[in-house]
Amino acid sequence: MVLGCPIPPLVLGDEEVQQLQVIVSSRSLPHSIVQRVQIVLPCGAGETNTAISKRMGLMGMTVGKWRKRYGDWGWRGFTTLRPGRPRTYEDETVAEVINRTLQATPPDRSTHYNARTLAA
Repeated sequence: MVLGCPIPPLVLGDEEVQQLQVIVSSRSLPHSIVQRVQIVLPCGAGETNTAISKRMGLMGMTVGKWRKRYGDWGWRGFTTLRPGRPRTYEDETVAEVINRTLQATPPDRSTHYNARTLAA
């Protein structure tokens, strides 16, 4: 008897599977991305979270997390969802500070900014 609620199947198209297999064989992508794809491919083949987690030596919650994210967001679910505190500064503010430091000299006529002069 299986406990818990049934997991909705993750349906992957043939083209999608081929793209994911290319990622799995990549040696230049980060290991975290490759591992997430190694989780998603068996999910698309119909394997259970428990079987995948035992084979890969992961927690069942980890497999469920990446199955859900891929189902909800596709490829973007692997990379765009950042953990931790939200960013303090917007992109425009960061770009403005970078431009200001590259185009202007510090007020004390030194050759470059340091953290204190930049903050001031």
